[in-house]
Amino acid sequence: MLKKILGQDTAVGVELTFDSVKLCKLKKKKSEIFLFSLCGKKIHPEPLRDDEKDAWSNIAIDTIKKLLSENKIKAGEVYISVPASFVVIRYLKLPYMPGEELREVIRFEAEEHIPFEVEQALIDFHITKDFVEKEERMMEILLVAAKREVIHEYIHIFQKAGLDPIYVNVDTFAIEDAWELGEEGSIGKEKVVALVDIGARTTNINVVETDASSFNRDIIVGGNDFTDAIKSEFGMSFVEAEKLKETKGAILSGEEYGTVTDDEKGRSSYAIESVATRLLDELDRSFTYYYTQLPSYKKNIDRIVLSGGSANIPGLANFLSNGLGIDVVSANPLQNMNVSKANISVDELEKKRLSYVVPIGLALRGL
Repeated sequence: MLKKILGQDTAVGVELTFDSVKLCKLKKKKSEIFLFSLCGKKIHPEPLRDDEKDAWSNIAIDTIKKLLSENKIKAGEVYISVPASFVVIRYLKLPYMPGEELREVIRFEAEEHIPFEVEQALIDFHITKDFVEKEERMMEILLVAAKREVIHEYIHIFQKAGLDPIYVNVDTFAIEDAWELGEEGSIGKEKVVALVDIGARTTNINVVETDASSFNRDIIVGGNDFTDAIKSEFGMSFVEAEKLKETKGAILSGEEYGTVTDDEKGRSSYAIESVATRLLDELDRSFTYYYTQLPSYKKNIDRIVLSGGSANIPGLANFLSNGLGIDVVSANPLQNMNVSKANISVDELEKKRLSYVVPIGLALRGL
């Protein structure tokens, strides 16, 4: 959507949502990638209410400026993303055709698949699969469309904060980049992997089949729901509940429930598990729907790779794995990087690696 200046020796990826700004700065020297900065800042201590969202742009600009200043990061070119909930993602099956003809057909196809006028849209596409069906050569196309005004607003926010966005991605595909470019070899090359990112407001599913996205969906369950459940259980503020989630939040096994003596840990586990059950049900429904799509060449999901801040909750991966009958592992996009020059400690990196997959993926794409 913007000029794509890739292959640089230094790249800064920035993720901006309604809840936070997160930044990653990487440098590449020969074949080695060095992590220099991993930092973030909340837009507001508590989630903005619907009637406060009009003020979000100005708050976001100020937050980005403060983040840069506090971490002594110079303004410059950045690689950014927009949330998947802001765009339309569709998977089309079309007869094989040459590139120029395909570009014209895509515009007509987009009219049938996006809920706004094509003239208002920025459209991009990628051929994800070339296959034969009933003796005819076919293509699977990943179509991405967004309203121009949404993308322009995002770009404007960064520009007002003194940054120069030179590449725009969608967060779900930035996560895919982080997996493919940073850690794929560490978990094996399964044919089908579900990248599940638990954001603050939504959980995104991106099923990657043979190195290509083949299914994408947002679930309206996120990290804030875990916090709200703890908030209701204890009658405390959102900020207090968030802190309790980070320090004592866990999903306890049946045996652990019988032996836990910490009342806060036991009650918070009960609250967290109620939300985790909703998440599990939604994932199960989404995967069931995925399996019904184009059964001639879709495959079963071999593994789930979990990311997002709430993926740090102890016991959550096992809970989802047991409920879905699929192996669940935590993302580790920093595994193949040199972190000796990073601006934070190894312990902090371990806490943050699941929360910063999007900006890491953006920065990796820039190198």
